[in-house]
Amino acid sequence: MMKVSRSAVVARRAALQTRNSSSLQVTISGLNYVGTGLSAIALAGVGVGIGNVFGSFLLAAARQPNMVRALFNYAILGFALTEAIGLFALMIAFLMLFA
Repeated sequence: MMKVSRSAVVARRAALQTRNSSSLQVTISGLNYVGTGLSAIALAGVGVGIGNVFGSFLLAAARQPNMVRALFNYAILGFALTEAIGLFALMIAFLMLFA
């Protein structure tokens, strides 16, 4: 077994404590913006979903004009639920960005 002097152990411990980790810190703080951008992709899906809701409403209203009032209520419900998902995604994006 090899003996290590106490001063060598203290010097090694001091070298480990003063190690600069600035590149790691920059990388981790930069990932905050990447995660925010990825969570904002859900907003594009919400736009497509709202387009589908109202496109389907127009198609159904053209096929059965006597059901327009009931179909409009369903379309507004679908719009509200789809928009709520978008607001949740936006809230998560802002939480990731500023928290």
